[in-house]
Amino acid sequence: MKISVGNPVEGDDFFDREQELVRAWRKLEGSHLLMLAPRRIGKTSLILRLCAKASEHRRYAVHCSFAKCETESDCIRELFKALATQQTVGQRSKTVFESVKSVKLGPLGVDWHEAKPESWREAGEELGKALCEGDDDWLVCIDELPVFIINLLQQGEDGRRRARAFLYWLRDLRQNHYQRIKWLMAGSIGLDTLAARLGLSDTINDLEPFPLDAFNEDSALRFLGKLAESYNMPLSEELCRAIVARVGWPVPYYLQLMFSHLRDESLDSGAPPDNAMIEKVFEKLLGNSYRNHFDYWRQRLDEELGQPEAGQATLILTQACQSATGEIKSSIAQALSKAIHDPESRDRSLNYLLEVLVSDGYLVEREGRYAFRLEWLRVYWQRRFSA
Repeated sequence: MKISVGNPVEGDDFFDREQELVRAWRKLEGSHLLMLAPRRIGKTSLILRLCAKASEHRRYAVHCSFAKCETESDCIRELFKALATQQTVGQRSKTVFESVKSVKLGPLGVDWHEAKPESWREAGEELGKALCEGDDDWLVCIDELPVFIINLLQQGEDGRRRARAFLYWLRDLRQNHYQRIKWLMAGSIGLDTLAARLGLSDTINDLEPFPLDAFNEDSALRFLGKLAESYNMPLSEELCRAIVARVGWPVPYYLQLMFSHLRDESLDSGAPPDNAMIEKVFEKLLGNSYRNHFDYWRQRLDEELGQPEAGQATLILTQACQSATGEIKSSIAQALSKAIHDPESRDRSLNYLLEVLVSDGYLVEREGRYAFRLEWLRVYWQRRFSA
């Protein structure tokens, strides 16, 4: 198994998640899925694994991302491009694809001819019909749909209307062509909380939530042990436990990050890893040269919430980061009073923002206290915003 920091993993580098795969295929027998997973959990890797194993479940599968899409037509284009890479469909499906008026699917990719930007509805509907009229069953996985919805919202006064129209259209597409197609929607920003904020929860009420969490402790220990074995690095179970404890939340990305730099330190010093070396790596990666590993958590508040909610969420997190055990809700409310003076408005905003922060992986509620899930992020936040 190779080190892979920040990139999706496939093949022999994919680790564990067997229970999640079994559960996903069981749910996909009769439902479309909404994969709820904070950033860096391994969502894209799991989606790629589902696609790779789709033939074992008598389905063809495609995966595309809407992260870079700016218009509705861009999204439809990404769907067609993903389908164009699937060359093993039945003959009837190929024939149907060739009849799609607005595009031409072929071995060299997609030719949009002279399709007008506003033709995205028709093109997408034709795609749904094409898949349903063929001989094959499909799994269509769309990643980063919430990012695209946020992109629409940021495009002037008409953005909200377009976001609403696109989500309703996508729901109609799922419901009109469910016989042959099962859909999986995912994103590092919670589509459920985003839809609730926009008053559009009914656009996703046909999607069954599929939460994806970090590794459990046993999987995390086996994961680190497998990496150590692959690189012939001496790493005892005691040290693996120390790594998991220091990271705080066994997210695959941060375990990979710690292991990669721990290996570098060991090779550079010529000494085997120990607890002091783990602490050195922990501190090193909190330095300015490596802030990109954590800065995104702050930046994404602006992307998802905008102002003033992003600033209010920052106040909540700054209060919660003071202790590894977190803070009670009343203490967090007191900190939020700096920004929202009216008690009724403050309580309403606090409840909403705590829901978002828990859903997106910043916080976890334990016995009435809200604490950071990722210890590394808590220490970063404390040093960055509490100074």
